[in-house]
Amino acid sequence: MHIARQTPRELVVVSGTRWLSAIVGAAAVGSLYFVVPRREVMGYVVTAFLALFAVIMDLRKTFTFDAMQRVVHWKGRTILKAEAGEVPFDAILDICRQSQPAKNNEPVYRLAIVTAQATVPMAYTYNGQPDAYSTLRTEILSYVRNGTTAKQTDA
Repeated sequence: MHIARQTPRELVVVSGTRWLSAIVGAAAVGSLYFVVPRREVMGYVVTAFLALFAVIMDLRKTFTFDAMQRVVHWKGRTILKAEAGEVPFDAILDICRQSQPAKNNEPVYRLAIVTAQATVPMAYTYNGQPDAYSTLRTEILSYVRNGTTAKQTDA
């Protein structure tokens, strides 16, 4: 999860696994170089599996915090569903860090927008870096509360 674009009018936060999807997709295309001349059925199966995995791993959520309208528009996409919504800045109670245990009982994290009605996760996947989200959380909250980020107010 990272800030993709930041202007006085909007802050765009994107989370996704497109990079992983691109690597696996490139592996699928590269495997065709070896599979096609040999015409082995198992090679085609492996290539198809890699291509399918690349499509499945293309997860993405985009949050656009609009300071002029004082609303956050969000959209998300997976292989089987697309979703979207909006939350007024005044309805945002907090940006919290959600966690769940992973292997070896080490927690993994993601950010979520908390309102009185619901909690909107800001990513489909969790990340194992707890401190990486505290700076991003602070910047988003500052933008929601003041219409600017902490970096802009320091300058």
